[in-house]
Amino acid sequence: MIDKGQMLSRHDFSKVNWGILAAAALLLTIGGALLMLPLMSNMEERGILTLLQTGAVTILLACILLALRHFLRPTQTYRLYEHGVRVFNSHNHQERFIPFEKIGDVYRTRGVPLLGKLCGGLCEAMAFRTAADQPWCTVYSNVSHAWTLRDTIINQQILLRGPVALNALYQGENLPFHYLTGKSRWLAWLLGGKPRRLPGQTLRLSAKTLVTPQGSIDIEQVHTLDSQPQHGVIRLLDAQGQTLVALCYFSLLSADLFIALLEHMINNRIPAYRNPAMTRPFI
Repeated sequence: MIDKGQMLSRHDFSKVNWGILAAAALLLTIGGALLMLPLMSNMEERGILTLLQTGAVTILLACILLALRHFLRPTQTYRLYEHGVRVFNSHNHQERFIPFEKIGDVYRTRGVPLLGKLCGGLCEAMAFRTAADQPWCTVYSNVSHAWTLRDTIINQQILLRGPVALNALYQGENLPFHYLTGKSRWLAWLLGGKPRRLPGQTLRLSAKTLVTPQGSIDIEQVHTLDSQPQHGVIRLLDAQGQTLVALCYFSLLSADLFIALLEHMINNRIPAYRNPAMTRPFI
């Protein structure tokens, strides 16, 4: 039996749901009143026609809002527990519990950049999965308190997988990070996180080097990590402030874990140590 711990929060359809329902109910009430008004009063034919047309248009707008509500309804809703996330799928009415330590890849996207800026982050989404052959669980902005859920999942991934990844680096292993390129990012967005295998390239991080599509970088040459997730920028700078490599935050799977590992390596200079106990704890 999996220990879920105490349930912390529910993440269902956001408050937009109630706003749309209230607006649709108001429009239906007004439309119905406009249609009934000619039957309850003596009016000229032109006035009756105007009321009927206005009532019909009002009811049509209410129907459009209800259709929009159906379109915006999230496919997946969530329950956040102390030790993981419970995922409900409204299409097949299935549910499953995913412990935080089982989460493998985390992918954040913002859709079309210009639209994302105009909407103030409403077009951003996050998807996570337990393995490359497993389906994605996508957290869109139509889920209530989506930002809290996303941040919790990312923080738990860093907290649980960070020390394990650092130990692998100390043992001389290479850690792969999948990097989406070009149109594959938009493909992943349009398909709603459904593709299990995403086209792209692989970054390989070791205690001494970072191998990227732009070339190999010696970790000892990296003096500063300039990460600006809100702008989608990750830059590695040398001691003179020159850019060694620039990556797109929204193209890198588990980008926050990648940033945390590099920051720890830069601050503690992993290549100079052999014993993990000699460095500060991973945060």
